[in-house]
Amino acid sequence: MSAFDELFAQHAATAYARQLALADLIGDRDWQLDLNAGVATFGDDLRFPIQLLGTESHIDGSWLWAWANTGSNLPPQLLHLSEWLRAVGEERSVAELTEPGFPLSRADGARLALIASGLTDRCYYRGPYDGGAVFFHLGDLPAEIVAPVSPERAFLVVPQVIGVFELDHRLTLLSFLHQQGWSIADNTPSLVVGRHSSGSEMRVAFDDQNRMTRVSGQI
Repeated sequence: MSAFDELFAQHAATAYARQLALADLIGDRDWQLDLNAGVATFGDDLRFPIQLLGTESHIDGSWLWAWANTGSNLPPQLLHLSEWLRAVGEERSVAELTEPGFPLSRADGARLALIASGLTDRCYYRGPYDGGAVFFHLGDLPAEIVAPVSPERAFLVVPQVIGVFELDHRLTLLSFLHQQGWSIADNTPSLVVGRHSSGSEMRVAFDDQNRMTRVSGQI
């Protein structure tokens, strides 16, 4: 497993859960980005400070980190997060966090933004435009957006993130349960059992190739 794949598996599920909570908050509001003010607005009532992550080009199928986008004269104060992630990549030898850009087939904006979310306890937004999309992180979100999810949502997040992304199933599950405050009651090659302080129990079965095959339990 590459350093990038390991980092992604460790943070994907909890970050994905936060994205679901953010989607509940934003709903179908329109979005606007003001780079001079360093804020994103959603509808008439939501306004958050931002940090730029990078952009996807759908013309050539590539990713470009915000810190490497020297041609756009981006405000330096909006690049702190992407520069910090670059330093994390250098420390942990994660090439995808240190190289200025690369094909989306290697790592797309969603995977990169989810890693950033997991490392920072933030949420990201993907803003589409003609020919691509800009990814940025939101600050000062309501506490409930980044708080551990309810057991009911935890049962939904695990199979959803496994279905959306290609990643290590066991590492993803164990990392998610730990980050969400569940205890691991059992961890065998064929079964992982997590218990929540509310009394909920999650039982996740694995096949002989370490792939998740069934999620069951009680709430």
